[in-house]
Amino acid sequence: MNLSREFTQEVDGKTIHFKATYNPATHTFRVEENSESVYEFVYNMASKEWKAIGDPQPSVSVDQLAIWVQESFGIFV
Repeated sequence: MNLSREFTQEVDGKTIHFKATYNPATHTFRVEENSESVYEFVYNMASKEWKAIGDPQPSVSVDQLAIWVQESFGIFV
C-alpha cells in the first residue's frame, strides 16, 4: 500500500511541490515542501482541527493544506 502522495500547487506565482506521507501508527502526515521544509501534519478528531507541528511551518494556510492533502489521498474527514 502506497502511503505517500505528491502534488504541486501554484501559490502567489510560485510553484510548490508537496510530498505527504501518512503514518498509520500515529495517524499523522509527514509533509515535505520542495524537498526542503519538513513538518508533521495532524488532524485532531476531538476538536476537528488540523495543525502543523514543527519548524518551519507550512508556506500556505493549514486549512488550505488540509484540503490538498485530503484531495491527494481521496479521503476527507
